Amino acid sequence: MNAAGTAPSYPWFQTVDGNSLEQGDLLRGFDVAVPVAIAGSGGTELQVELKTFDLVVMTQSCDIENDKVRSLLLCPVFDMWRFVEAAKAGGENWGADQRDRLRHGNLPGYHFICDADQDGQTLPVSVVDFHEVYSAPTALVRQFITAAGLRLRLCPPYKEHLAQAFARFFMRVGLPIAIAKEKLKPVKGGR
Repeated sequence: MNAAGTAPSYPWFQTVDGNSLEQGDLLRGFDVAVPVAIAGSGGTELQVELKTFDLVVMTQSCDIENDKVRSLLLCPVFDMWRFVEAAKAGGENWGADQRDRLRHGNLPGYHFICDADQDGQTLPVSVVDFHEVYSAPTALVRQFITAAGLRLRLCPPYKEHLAQAFARFFMRVGLPIAIAKEKLKPVKGGR
């Protein structure tokens, strides 16, 4: 709380226009070519399907700004309630406990972002899915955002929080043998 007794305001998003491009930019309705099959004699032809997603730019802003990347990493962003319904239809449990784990950042592979309604740009409460990572040429993304006009961009510290969650998901190390739960139980007469 601040001196006035109110919680400080940290806006989740800013509205941007033009070809300025940063990590945390939302690309609404962006088409991605997704490979679906290899065909032809000797596997010489690749069949792709064009899919449209809402995506968030994951590539570091400094790499984009300094022209160090020809392509950008992009992750899909889903309306949380549609995501929950699709997961339930697939047999996954996305009840209140699971959604609360998501809200607290305790679900590697997923990240929660808040809703937005500003300058005519809206976004429902959403889930970023790190299990699907796409790439698109930086020049193509710049063409898209220039034509798209106004868009939402995550503000600090939310864009850094997203980047940290992405890094945590990919840096996980699976151990061959976990520590047994019995090791965590108190020992009689000991600690």
